[in-house]
Amino acid sequence: MSTKRKYIESHWGVFVLKGIVSLGVGFYMMFTHRQDVNYLIQVVGWTMLVLGIIEIMNVVYRKRRAYNCGFPLALGVVEMGMSVALLYTVNPDVSLAELLPIRITMLACYVLASSLITVAMGFKSFDNLTDRFMWIVNGTLGCILAFVIFNAGTIGDIAHIMLFGTYLLVNGLTDLFFGIHSKDELKEIHSERALKRSERKTAKRTKK
Repeated sequence: MSTKRKYIESHWGVFVLKGIVSLGVGFYMMFTHRQDVNYLIQVVGWTMLVLGIIEIMNVVYRKRRAYNCGFPLALGVVEMGMSVALLYTVNPDVSLAELLPIRITMLACYVLASSLITVAMGFKSFDNLTDRFMWIVNGTLGCILAFVIFNAGTIGDIAHIMLFGTYLLVNGLTDLFFGIHSKDELKEIHSERALKRSERKTAKRTKK
């Protein structure tokens, strides 16, 4: 039987890697002088593929430790599926630019779903108020960006992509910051659990 472990108890390197990738690509998309929509869409697609691969690595790590792998597996599959949808077309005669409205909608849906999960995770997964506040703010900003992407029909195509770059930038900062100090955080979590187990054993002995 798998030992239940929250997603935030994944290896700290997972958050650092995702943070570096998201932060780097988000920064590039926000400040690049390239105005080629097709090129930027492909950058997003390859970024999603890399993030998905990192999550699959996380699944392997958690599987070896008998942790539950449902959420990271689902996240990895969604990110890799999003990558495939962005990089390839069903009809090879249709250009990337013609498919842009559909793909922007897909990205907005991804940002919204991911951000709602982040907010829920912030409320349920963290006892530390700083971490909780950080993840809730991250998720809230993501929800706002998703709403803007959904409703920003009058702005240019490049601006839509830059909005997604902003999401990557915010998400990358959160992942990187949490990953850097989560090693100590996880030690505290494990110490608290060990203390609770010890207290339960002591209580059982007292009853006997």
